[in-house]
Amino acid sequence: IQERLHVTISGRYNRAHVINQDQNNPGGGVGSLDGDYVFQRFNPAVGLTYALAPSLTTYVGYNEGSRTPTTIELGCADPLSPCKLPNAMAGDPPLKQVVTKSWEAGLRGAWSKDTQWSAGVFRAQSSDDILFVAAPNANSFGYFKNFGKTQRQGLELGLNSQQGAWRFATHYTWLQATYQSAETLGGSANSSSDASSPGLDGNIAIKAGDAIPLTPKQILKLHGDYQWNEAWRSGVGVTAFGGMYARGN
Repeated sequence: IQERLHVTISGRYNRAHVINQDQNNPGGGVGSLDGDYVFQRFNPAVGLTYALAPSLTTYVGYNEGSRTPTTIELGCADPLSPCKLPNAMAGDPPLKQVVTKSWEAGLRGAWSKDTQWSAGVFRAQSSDDILFVAAPNANSFGYFKNFGKTQRQGLELGLNSQQGAWRFATHYTWLQATYQSAETLGGSANSSSDASSPGLDGNIAIKAGDAIPLTPKQILKLHGDYQWNEAWRSGVGVTAFGGMYARGN
């Protein structure tokens, strides 16, 4: 059993130092973009694979990752001094870094020495995610905020094959990306906003389970190439995306 079982444990320490210097209003205080931030975190990961048969392997893994707020996000994070991106920035109280915890599991196998396949499921949940939310009593203005959680989960299928000089690959992803916390977004020019007439300034109330915009529900990647000789290979690739919600449409 020890020959079939493999365990991998790893970790990564991230430290980021972000310094904002306001050339127009230096010195800190209300309205100044000056800021000095340090973000650090240790992110662990563990993976396990087990060979059920010579041509069939199962796997499971867990990992954590973190994202440092960008300079733009840090420069527009004050609800009392909202901004209208990308035209201006305002005060900058600190934001927390985004932490993502991910699980994945699946199977990998081979139909022959030239054809391999894979099938897996995944779930990633981000805490303290950063979102541009609507500012109170200020139409079309907002600010970046650590608002709660978002979640991305789905299914992945893959197939690779080498047939003589031909090589083929396909990869399919079904993705469900949702907010997991309630929040209020700016709804300018959005027909679902709370404005008196569609297309005017207003806000959009999101709730847990609502889809995240600009994340396709399906992704299909196809690739094929031909080896003409030892020096030359030509190929073609296609990537197709399923339907998604467009932000601000």
